[in-house]
This record gives sequence, structure tokens and C-alpha cells, in this order.
Amino acid sequence: MFNKTKKNFEIEVNKYAIKNIIRKLEEQGVDYKQLTDPAFNDLVADEIEILKSDSKKVGVGIGIGILISLVTGI
Repeated sequence: MFNKTKKNFEIEVNKYAIKNIIRKLEEQGVDYKQLTDPAFNDLVADEIEILKSDSKKVGVGIGIGILISLVTGI
């Protein structure tokens, strides 16, 4: 069950990264269909790393917030 959940999560992150890259390229006036597959896949891989980094930062922030709440009793 855990493996299935992890696989589904990876699929959704990949979909989100692809949508982000397409949107960013369109904002710059670049048609993503003109890129080669390896170039597009490299951009998607970079976007996935950015998403992972951002989610770690959010997780740490939430953890610190919970810890402060527990310590202060608010």
C-alpha cells in the first residue's frame, strides 16, 4: 500500500512539474513542443527538484510552528 501511495505521489508531482514548465515557457513566449525530449525532460527534472526543496522548507516551517505551539501552550 505504501509503495502504491508513493508511486501515485510521484506521478502527481511529475504532472504538476510538467504543467509548471509548460506555463513558464509560455510566459516567455517559447513553444514547449519545439524543445527536444531530452531538453524538456531536463527542465521537468529541475522543476521536480525545486518542488522537493520547497516542500521540505514548508515541512520544516510547519514542524517549527507546531513545536512553538506545544512549548508555549497556545
